[in-house]
Amino acid sequence: MTSICHGLLALMWLLFAPTASADGIAVATLNSADHRLHETHEPEVNVSGNVIVGVMATSAGAGLAADLLGMRTPEPGKLQVCLRVTSRDGAYMSRNEYSVELAEATVFRLPYDSTMRDVLDSYATQDGAIAVSATAGDCAAAATAGFYVPAKLDPDNAALDAGTVTIFINGFDATDVYYQVTGTGPDDIIDCHYIEEGRHTAYNFSCVVPVELLDDAGTGQIEISREIYGRELDPVTVRLLSTR
Repeated sequence: MTSICHGLLALMWLLFAPTASADGIAVATLNSADHRLHETHEPEVNVSGNVIVGVMATSAGAGLAADLLGMRTPEPGKLQVCLRVTSRDGAYMSRNEYSVELAEATVFRLPYDSTMRDVLDSYATQDGAIAVSATAGDCAAAATAGFYVPAKLDPDNAALDAGTVTIFINGFDATDVYYQVTGTGPDDIIDCHYIEEGRHTAYNFSCVVPVELLDDAGTGQIEISREIYGRELDPVTVRLLSTR
């Protein structure tokens, strides 16, 4: 009986232990009943949604296309992540949940085994054509102000190509969008840029946040403001949980 119990325990460990790639980087588990990535590509779709569409390192689009998307958790333990990917034209969308358990705060990989690699490659070559966001909890949970910052993973050095943070905004009817990092002065209000190229079904502004404005861990709170010809709309807060 003892040997049978030991055998069952060993089998359970193999089934549920956190996975790791050959380079030792932890790999999150995709939580889907069919073990497949859920994604759609419908070129004629009409999209309406949240103000915040993407919060990502500039390298995240390339990381997605190369299946080298990674992120850092600010603290160890069991983590559930909702990863959303949306193209600017609204044609490509995906929403998937991952889980990972880490013994320390470290970098891990979010596998993205897309069956539409050619579509992702096309978006990755266009500046600002794809938006990525990662939030804690399951995708059915209410929207949160806290965002992880996915980036392209360098597997050889177990490091993220973090750099500048880009926030993609659905301005709806806004004529002006700008932001300020909490703790900076009144002269540190920075304009976001209207995206001139292509269709703007899902988002139409990008806010570029230099890492110098964030703290040493790459965290910070950012208030996004929008105006319609001078009339202010309700501000939206983005809290960066960790970038590097």
